[in-house]
Amino acid sequence: MSVLSSIGSGADKNNEAKSGSTTPSASLFDRESTSPASASVPPATDVPAPAGSSVRDGKFEFQVLGVERSSSKQGTFSSTQAKGEFFTVRLRVTNVGDDARSFSASNQHLIIDGNKYDASSSISDEHWIEDINPGLSIDASVAFDIPPGATPEAIKVHDSMFSRGALLGL
Repeated sequence: MSVLSSIGSGADKNNEAKSGSTTPSASLFDRESTSPASASVPPATDVPAPAGSSVRDGKFEFQVLGVERSSSKQGTFSSTQAKGEFFTVRLRVTNVGDDARSFSASNQHLIIDGNKYDASSSISDEHWIEDINPGLSIDASVAFDIPPGATPEAIKVHDSMFSRGALLGL
């Protein structure tokens, strides 16, 4: 047992002598990033913009046009029954940038009691993925399957899957 202890402690001292440091190095598998890019991104606000207002995320501006609840929804190919109930958010999405950008309904999330709900791809309208040229807008419906009677607080809208997102009140 003492042989194993001395081998382990000797290896540590050799590593300290080579590196000149006793601080452990960061692993490739560390979960927290210390890169300058991630450190410089300000945190997203947790307060939704008032219902009816517009918010920007990246090169898109978003406005909620209305909401609808239903137990079933007609999709592109067939009618779909909700596991709970469908909550559909109608959005106006405007490209405020200088280049064409792709809007994806799958990047939008509904917030209920602090929980994030993904969009239901099988029943969202023809704007599931849509290119929008600079200065132009689309009106898109994004549907979510949520627990019956749940009250959504906001929709978190995203320019892309990598953007910070912005909250819009419902």
